[in-house]
Amino acid sequence: MEKKVTRVSPADPADTISYEMGTPKRNKSLVSLHFNEEAVDAQNVGAAPEVNMTFEQRWIRDNIKMRVCKKFVEKPVEVNSVSLPPIRSPGKSLQGAGTEIEAICKCGYPRTAHTSLLSSPGASGLEEWRVETHTRAIRTNAFGTVEFLGFGENERNYVRVDVNTKMDVMMELMMDVWGLEKPNLLISVTGGAKNFTMKQKIKEEFRRGLMKVARSTGAWIITGGTNAGVMKHVGEAVRDYGLVSASTNPIIVIGVATWGCIQNKEDLTDPECRGKWPASYRLGKKQRIKESFLDPNHTHFVLVDNGTQHQFGVEIPFRARMENSIANMKTNTGKNASVYVPVVLLVLEGGPGTLETAHQAVANNTPIVIVQGSGRAADILAFAYQNSSGEEIEAMDQEGKTKKITQTIFDASVEAEIRNQVEENFGKKNLVSHCEMVKETLKNRDLITVFEFSIGGRGSSKDIDKAILQALLRANKDQIFDQLKLALAWNRIDIAKSEIFTDDRFIQTNMLFEIMQSALILNRVGFVELLMDNGVNLKDFLTKKRLLKLYNQINKNTQLYQMLDKIRRKNGNAKYISLVDVGCLIQDLIGDFYTPWYLLDPKVRDLDVEYLLDGVSAKCMGMPGIKKGILSMATGKKQESMDNDLLTSDEYQVPDFDNPFQELFLWAVLLNRQEMAKILWKGGKDATAAALVASGMLSSLARETDDTELAKKLKANSLEFSDLAIAVLNECYDVEEKKAQNLLIRELEHWGAATCVLLAVESNNKKFISQTACQTLLNNVWMGHLSLDNQMLQLLLCVFVPPLILPVIKFKEETDTDAMSEKNFEQRVTTIKAKKRKLEKQKTLNSIPVSKEDKEESQVEFESKPFALSFWKKLYYFYTAPVVIFAHNVLSYVIFLGLYSYILLVKFSSEVSVEEIILIIWVFSIFAEEVRQMVSSSTKTFNTKLHSYITDPWNIVDVVTIIMFIVGIILRFLPYSSTLEAARCVMALNLVIFFFRILHIFSVHKQLGPKLVMIGRMLMDLLYFIIILMVFVVSYSIAAHSVMFPNSELSFVLVYNVMRMGYWNLYGELFLEDIEMEEPDCTFESDLYSNGTFPRCPTPVSRYAVPILMGFYVLFSNILLLNLLIAMFSYTFEITQKDTDSIWKFMRFNTIREYCDRTPLPAPFCLISHIYLLLQLFCRKCCKRRKNQINSMITRFPADKARELVQWENMIADAYMNRLEHEEKKNIQNRIINTQESIHELFFKLDELQDIQTTSGAPGAPPIIKAPINPVVRMPPQMDKRLLALEDQMQQSTVALNWIMRNLQEQQKSSAKVPPLMEDKKENGRHGKHSKQKKEKDKALVKSTVEERKRLNYKSRIPRYPQSMVNRFPVPDDKVAWEISFPEYDPVVYEAPEVKSHPYWADTIDLIYMKPADRIGKINFNEYDKKNLCDRKSYWGTYEVRDGLPLNPAGRTGIIGRGLLGRYGPNHCGDPIVTRWKRNDKGEVVMKEGKKVLEFVAIFRKDNDLWSIPGGMCEPGQKVSQCLKAEFTEEALGTLINDQTMKDKINKDLQYMLDHGEEIYKGICDDPRNTDNAWLETLVFSYHDDTGKVLHPFLLRAGETVEAATWLEVSSSLILHSSHLYYVKLVADKLNAYY
Repeated sequence: MEKKVTRVSPADPADTISYEMGTPKRNKSLVSLHFNEEAVDAQNVGAAPEVNMTFEQRWIRDNIKMRVCKKFVEKPVEVNSVSLPPIRSPGKSLQGAGTEIEAICKCGYPRTAHTSLLSSPGASGLEEWRVETHTRAIRTNAFGTVEFLGFGENERNYVRVDVNTKMDVMMELMMDVWGLEKPNLLISVTGGAKNFTMKQKIKEEFRRGLMKVARSTGAWIITGGTNAGVMKHVGEAVRDYGLVSASTNPIIVIGVATWGCIQNKEDLTDPECRGKWPASYRLGKKQRIKESFLDPNHTHFVLVDNGTQHQFGVEIPFRARMENSIANMKTNTGKNASVYVPVVLLVLEGGPGTLETAHQAVANNTPIVIVQGSGRAADILAFAYQNSSGEEIEAMDQEGKTKKITQTIFDASVEAEIRNQVEENFGKKNLVSHCEMVKETLKNRDLITVFEFSIGGRGSSKDIDKAILQALLRANKDQIFDQLKLALAWNRIDIAKSEIFTDDRFIQTNMLFEIMQSALILNRVGFVELLMDNGVNLKDFLTKKRLLKLYNQINKNTQLYQMLDKIRRKNGNAKYISLVDVGCLIQDLIGDFYTPWYLLDPKVRDLDVEYLLDGVSAKCMGMPGIKKGILSMATGKKQESMDNDLLTSDEYQVPDFDNPFQELFLWAVLLNRQEMAKILWKGGKDATAAALVASGMLSSLARETDDTELAKKLKANSLEFSDLAIAVLNECYDVEEKKAQNLLIRELEHWGAATCVLLAVESNNKKFISQTACQTLLNNVWMGHLSLDNQMLQLLLCVFVPPLILPVIKFKEETDTDAMSEKNFEQRVTTIKAKKRKLEKQKTLNSIPVSKEDKEESQVEFESKPFALSFWKKLYYFYTAPVVIFAHNVLSYVIFLGLYSYILLVKFSSEVSVEEIILIIWVFSIFAEEVRQMVSSSTKTFNTKLHSYITDPWNIVDVVTIIMFIVGIILRFLPYSSTLEAARCVMALNLVIFFFRILHIFSVHKQLGPKLVMIGRMLMDLLYFIIILMVFVVSYSIAAHSVMFPNSELSFVLVYNVMRMGYWNLYGELFLEDIEMEEPDCTFESDLYSNGTFPRCPTPVSRYAVPILMGFYVLFSNILLLNLLIAMFSYTFEITQKDTDSIWKFMRFNTIREYCDRTPLPAPFCLISHIYLLLQLFCRKCCKRRKNQINSMITRFPADKARELVQWENMIADAYMNRLEHEEKKNIQNRIINTQESIHELFFKLDELQDIQTTSGAPGAPPIIKAPINPVVRMPPQMDKRLLALEDQMQQSTVALNWIMRNLQEQQKSSAKVPPLMEDKKENGRHGKHSKQKKEKDKALVKSTVEERKRLNYKSRIPRYPQSMVNRFPVPDDKVAWEISFPEYDPVVYEAPEVKSHPYWADTIDLIYMKPADRIGKINFNEYDKKNLCDRKSYWGTYEVRDGLPLNPAGRTGIIGRGLLGRYGPNHCGDPIVTRWKRNDKGEVVMKEGKKVLEFVAIFRKDNDLWSIPGGMCEPGQKVSQCLKAEFTEEALGTLINDQTMKDKINKDLQYMLDHGEEIYKGICDDPRNTDNAWLETLVFSYHDDTGKVLHPFLLRAGETVEAATWLEVSSSLILHSSHLYYVKLVADKLNAYY
């Protein structure tokens, strides 16, 4: 039988080798092999048919395993043991203490829990039981959802997984099966596993802050998952602030717990392996030993199983691998702005395990947030951080540049206090290891953030979320781009403002473009505004490629994508949405009158989108025919052939947009991103026009959607932009009336050549049109060139009496600008455009700038000077004024109605009269005018012109009247007498409708105009009412007629008679005489009533039944329904009455616009004008000249004047928005919020003061139990340090003064009377003596700690092995030596991949994977290995070789194999300590505490970010002395040796040092790379330059393998690699230097 041995490796965790099964003799201290057998026979255990299963059930059954014991090995049971309660089971027992207890396997489960199909026969307790060899993986039987009884009905996902489950399977489970979204942050919470108490205020603020950061960033929180300790606090935070939150982002809290330590886990299992949906889980009142309940407030549970029970810590390596796998995912913040999911460790309370977790997090460069005040480990780390200091050390990098590296410095008093606190909280066991972990955790201060809930502290009740996020930013403080990505992923603009965009940082704007792109896509409004404020120029940022990406990255579920996709398919685009598609959509939403420049600019129209986005062109010829046709329809122009218009590669370097704010603004509006659109609106131009366009587009989008909620939101956003447009317009009007009116009629070249007024009208924005500025403009347009002072009576008098025009009518003052011939101006512009087209034809079809001369010619400055009008000018202005045209048309129409009435009453006969011919011509002129109105519409295509025409109800009336007139005339001329009468009826009805048409004239009247709207709306109400009424009418009529006249013949007369009585009953005609008619006035004979001789008699029953039925019918119809109609009319009247003013003003605008476009001649004389216009049209078509539109509603200003208007409008809009924001800050709601926060903070501080007073106690109060760490009782070391410094200064001052006085006495320069000497407090003061003793004691303790750490092999027992994910087996301080029994010792086997590849510096034989018998003789230990050219002898002496493997003489390390080391046994290296005395600027040796200060050459390692001595491993065959020189040259001198002159000098100096070097240490090096079977041994030489002549001018430069090199001051507070601090101490002691 063959077994598979699993070797732990970071590169391949499932790497296996095979060997024939045997039972090798192995020692626990030497071999720890991981076996992984595939459970072939057990796959079907508990299996159930896979029918009616969900995808989640099937997936988990197929992919997730659990681990069970396969061989029962009985565990000796101590009957009196209190560790676990005995399990009683009759028949299967062991005798002890008079009770029967069930036999328990060494896996922790009883015999009954071992399935017979899986378990092998039992064995004696002497057999070694191992997880790897005695368990196997089978299909999991615990998964589904769990419902916690008594904690609501929320269900949480859970699954039991094998400890060796691959992480890609776990990620698929969480992301695809459970449906979790990718996190933007991973918060790993660690701390006390047992219940602990925190102050109420700290607890509340911790919970609130944790949930705030989780909600705002979309974070995942990972804890231990049980209902105890820190996990319980996190769960309660979710309960109090997470699940009850209204936020759409769910809080994800994943509990990773050990399956064997879960109490009541049997409630979660399903024997059929189908899962439980849900599993009912109950939290008991009593918790059993070594078991914990699941926390009910976590959202997901991963229960890790290794086949054992009651063994804690099984989930720790699994959780570490899972967190590492999550950290390797990328956030959903766009392709270019995505970052790996950041991880932060949150430390709350905790014990030694928490210290190890924090230590490993720093080693992995994971930032830590420590909650001070939570107790134990957290408070110890916080104390160490706050009382240590960061000292910047200048070093030289590989290029010779100065680099500053921060080194954490601990004073002796601080180290002593840390030791006291560790001993006080965790005891003396592993004291040295714990203290060193605290120090090494703080080696990189940028990874540590301490959050303190205290008065005057750096934290506050609102800042714990910021502390967590700031910790991550500090960890990436040199990577500004990554910091921005993180802040963007979290959507925390406050963090970006406070931590990234600071005054001391300079950020290149081009670095921010990708961040800007992602901010736009993710709708991060605050970031977009922040980036624009910090230098992002949208003209540089926005290119056509980026804009296309924005449109093509729209979510497919949005309304915009569906509309664009429909247009894309219609336009024939195969893959991507183009800007032409966007232009077509914008035109559809705003109106055909609006032509976006996307449809006009050839560069945009013919852009190869696929080439731009994919780099592969899909075009092999010009624009597809379908697109040409659509563009022709959209622009109203024929698209010419573009055979030579394919853009070259150079043109794909797309230029910047002229108005990028507008392009992004339209994009945001189309996506209904209101806040984003408002920000871009503020930064753009044409504020009024942009707001009107947005309002119109949003209104159209609201009409297009069927989603009620979306429609409400779109309408609300449309109204908001409408209000913005109105506000800006009113602000402009208040400043300057004339400019405000110019803004309304200015042709907007960037907005489809429309005007603000036209945009408002086409979007039916009545509120905007009703503003004073618009109405003033309309008054001016309505009067034309006539003065507004003219009264209506004056105008009417002049209409009837034209000679009175000159003396009665007043005209506006004319200026040169207004009087200039519009034709002349248009001719100039036409000439310039002709020149431009000529140049375009010669060069390219793309637009080119106009020459300066032409530009100046088209932008002539005109002086405004008034002058008198001529007689003919006045007549022209009078008769072309819209008000006069309106009067003439009204007068004409009245005459027309009179003529029509006269004909029908007097002249309508078979003979055609002259009056009828005139009438026909008149109606034809009316028809011609209607055609002219439709054709002259601002829209482009015939379909849109027709649609625009028929949407006006009055135009429909015109069409109906004309059609009826034509029908009547046709009937009139038919040669039949009957048709003449029919024609008379038709034309009579036609006259009625013509009379109705005169109501349109009333729309200009302020009182009558709104009444017409009321009538129209009431007609709609009446229509709906009639539908309801007809139900009653028809039902009653049929019922009554069927009773009165049964068995009637079917005919049209029957239908008429049936409906006749029911309808007229509504108006009070009851027909009682017909109901009560009797013979002889009627008859029952069918022959008589069928031929009409007598009426038919109603049945006798109907005389009684029909009146009763009529009574109910009249009751419902006349009383109920008619009153309902009255109520509807009243409601319509009230609603309309509220908007009377805006309705009238809007109707008035339409009327004014209509008569502005009409010809001065009324019907029928307008035919002359129509003939002239028709001839003019033919001339333009023949000459191919463009129509020069002259419209008082549209004005094309010169460029300079237009630019002035835009700047003026933008300035006023900015001022308005600033004032609005200022008022918003001052409103009462914001003031209440600020006051509430202040009160909250005040109460928080009062609570803390009360807590401090309670802790301090009072006289007569009961004694207070001293907390483990009490900042109130113990003086902070920083304060103690300051007091000691002040005492030292006072003592030194006293000594100096005494010395001065003695010298004065000796020189007899003082008076004869000798003054008394000052008392030397240093010698006589009791406190000074005590301080000195304490200081010396602390230093001695630090020195002894260094020695003890070396003796206990601390570095070799660090939990996480370097450069891997492998954790050592924990070895206590008192179990290091091999001589001490340690039966539980189960080390992990590990050899790095680079070692297993057998490089030249490593052994080629892998002893660890061989059988013990096969290892003997493979390598000769304790002698020189000639084969591999390496010395296997140890400086320690002869070391033990057990089972063919050497044992580390220093003791256990928790791991076997070679690890990162190449050789089994000793791996020799050399460490040179090059020292000199530290000197000041004067060349004097620096002194501290009466001793010289020593400096040594140090390098900063890349692998662990620690300072070390420049040493290294010996190459095969290399001597240690050669290694010392080589390593020092390579690591500390770097590229300096490339210079020959420098090389000679360096070699000379090095040789001098080598000749005078002294051996300091020779033995085993306490290094993290050591294992039980491979270890480092070093030879340390000291090279000291006492005079400074050799080494003081010595240049240092980092080599390729290190980051920096420098001269480092010797101090006990240093944190160095390996045992190097111990070696430095030996040198300092030898030289009697300061340490």
